[in-house]
Amino acid sequence: MASHILGVPQWARGRIIDVHCHIGVDQRFLLDGSMDRVVNAMDRYGIAKAAISSTLSLLYDFREGNRHVYEAVRKYAGRFIGLAAINPLYVNEALRELKHCISSLGMKGIKLHPDYFGIKASHPLVEPILEMAIELGVPVMIHSYDGGEDVSLVADKFPDLSIVMYHMGGVRWREGIERVSGYDNVYLEISSSVCDCGMMEYAVRKLGSERILFGTDMPYQDPAVSLGKVFGARISDEDRENILIKNAIRVLGKE
Repeated sequence: MASHILGVPQWARGRIIDVHCHIGVDQRFLLDGSMDRVVNAMDRYGIAKAAISSTLSLLYDFREGNRHVYEAVRKYAGRFIGLAAINPLYVNEALRELKHCISSLGMKGIKLHPDYFGIKASHPLVEPILEMAIELGVPVMIHSYDGGEDVSLVADKFPDLSIVMYHMGGVRWREGIERVSGYDNVYLEISSSVCDCGMMEYAVRKLGSERILFGTDMPYQDPAVSLGKVFGARISDEDRENILIKNAIRVLGKE
């Protein structure tokens, strides 16, 4: 861990858990998210662990992306937590991949991306994957820039499923918070290109800090963006510790 950690209080250094991170490149944005660069960024900001999926899963082949994730978890033991990206359009093959990733490769959660995979998380084709997630006892991370509409439909139908709503619903983050407030099985993840003042305060007031998770969306954003949201908010250090550390341990489990 780097000796100089930018802008992070002593109590949080080397303890922070990022629940939304990517490895891999994205030529559309000239982004280099190689695993080495991601770890260097984690060290720079005092991030102990990051839950990762691969850009290969989104832009090429979800199975190849999962192998990429497994390689990173093995290379950087204790730093990365594997998330299995699953494309529901592949039906039985997707279920086999999911079971293999969780049961054999030791991944700790499932990544669904409705935009890239071209299918909403609430679509009937996705239901077997959600049912298997409950059976395997792992959370499902759902990309959400729709104000939480898709997530709320899933949460209503699967109350026993642990769901992480990536990006807090996006531009419609207030709507997203309100929409999922009644579902105790839904957690909010804070990374987003939206940085409105009062986001964290509103989320903590409506949901409690126990349902909010820290994420960066590296390499698409620098960790400073999400760290600034947490440390710049008018919330208690107890709330910050929940968001940065404790909630992720509860949702993803201890390594």
